[in-house]
Amino acid sequence: KGRVVTSPSVNITETDVMTADGDVIGYDYLVIATGHSDLFLKTRQEKLSQYQSEYEDIRSSKSVLIVGGGPSGVELAAEIAVDFPEKKVTLVHKGPKLLEFIGEKAADKAFDWFKSKKVEVILNQSVDLNSASDGNKTYKTSGAWMVKGEMVDEHLRIKDRKNVFTIGDITSILEMKQGYIAEMHANVAVKNIKVMMSGGEKKKKMST
Repeated sequence: KGRVVTSPSVNITETDVMTADGDVIGYDYLVIATGHSDLFLKTRQEKLSQYQSEYEDIRSSKSVLIVGGGPSGVELAAEIAVDFPEKKVTLVHKGPKLLEFIGEKAADKAFDWFKSKKVEVILNQSVDLNSASDGNKTYKTSGAWMVKGEMVDEHLRIKDRKNVFTIGDITSILEMKQGYIAEMHANVAVKNIKVMMSGGEKKKKMST
């Protein structure tokens, strides 16, 4: 008895979601699971064309800047360092260690491997992506970093909203943004909504 509405939401009140198509959908409990901002094209051919274009950009460049030292950033930097050893690769990460949510051993091993491959790793810095003007491909770094995401409590509820949950990449939880963790979020949210619907008070917490 579910209903699927495919339309961007333009406003959310305490009781309703308004869509771009003019629907007003009421709710008792709301789960926000928008994921990350995906700028990639969707069809198989579009993706293949984009990947080929990005490969050519990397192949023809003299240096590559990668922002973010999580699993994706580390993997990409390592692949470029192996496939194009002649290129200057720089990896900038906002935290004090690479792969922070995997563990210190992995972080140290990744750092040492990059050093052996002459990959420059800059920690505790962010990149001002607006600092490069047309024709100038030099970016400025800064020690400041704004963490984006919906602030949630230990039950995955948005702060000050008892019936609105968020799951997946949009949350402010400091952890790897991967599919299996989003599934854990979903399980927590579902169990908590069931408890609330039955009038219970004891709620499941999200473990990190």
